[in-house]
Amino acid sequence: MSYTIDTTYALSNSEGSSQRTTGKMIVFHSTANLDASAKNNAAFEKRTWSSNEAYVHFIAGDGIVYSVGSVGYVAWGAGQTANAIAPVQIEMEESSDRAKQLRIYNTTIELIRDMCKKLGIAYTFEANSYTGVQTHRHIAQMNGETSHTDPWAPLARIGKSKGQVAADIKNGVGKVTATTAPAQTPAKQAATKGAVLTNVTYDLHQLNGTWLGEVTNFSSDPVNGFAGNPNHAHDALVVKVNHGSVKYRVHTSQDGWLPYVTGYDRRNAANGFAGIMGHAIDGVQIYYTTPAGETFQQAYYRSQTTKRAGWLPAVRDDTDFAGMLGEPLDRLQIKIGTANPF
Repeated sequence: MSYTIDTTYALSNSEGSSQRTTGKMIVFHSTANLDASAKNNAAFEKRTWSSNEAYVHFIAGDGIVYSVGSVGYVAWGAGQTANAIAPVQIEMEESSDRAKQLRIYNTTIELIRDMCKKLGIAYTFEANSYTGVQTHRHIAQMNGETSHTDPWAPLARIGKSKGQVAADIKNGVGKVTATTAPAQTPAKQAATKGAVLTNVTYDLHQLNGTWLGEVTNFSSDPVNGFAGNPNHAHDALVVKVNHGSVKYRVHTSQDGWLPYVTGYDRRNAANGFAGIMGHAIDGVQIYYTTPAGETFQQAYYRSQTTKRAGWLPAVRDDTDFAGMLGEPLDRLQIKIGTANPF
């Protein structure tokens, strides 16, 4: 194998769950912690497994894999049902460096295949059953949940579709050392462009009021630097970009998560805006798609609520959501870019 396993942060016999797993499934996660090393994530899980009640079996990095939980015993990573039948759960390190992310991905796939072989687990991907290799997102979807989206953000950064991941799990990928990036052909290198400046325009509709006026990107201006009206609830959102494409959706306490929309038309309730008039928004998700051949960019966004002062932490694409469920959203800022601008 072209990776090494480090047991520095492995849980001891007195740590973690003592329950044996019963199924034949591997859960594929990502750390959702951009540019934090696999080592740091493993150290964190070792330190906080009891208080956070969260850890996995392995965290895969660039040519190195850190062991945390014991294979064949329950880990706390994907919900009670999945935890009980997954003898292996793996988190993949996230990197903003595309070449490094490819190497990390190759390490992860090789580890997945090795565990499949060792434990007699099918080399399938996202089957509609609790078997083979499952992403955390697919497990959540099978359980009727929408809060977990890993590992698709880092997979998108390296252009990996579901079909490509399935093929790599079934057939394997080229072995890559920790210091050698996959070679690109001259044609591929020539096709790669830098990040294109992308403007995002958006507007919020005040609950029982009107649309408040478009904002492009964001600023520190206390009046025009964000969409929304402080200390007021809002019930509809429109978002558009001048390059690439964007989809977005909102959450309300009455309706839960509403379907994604892609349009920008205040008069079109079907696909022109996200929300239901009269129902206060308390969560927002936005996903930006970078045109092929360009440097990967994401939607970064943050919000405030009517219940507390200050901006909530910024999120990116659909790795999380902006807002605090149960608290009406009162303002929103969005930017498309390669790094968090907030």
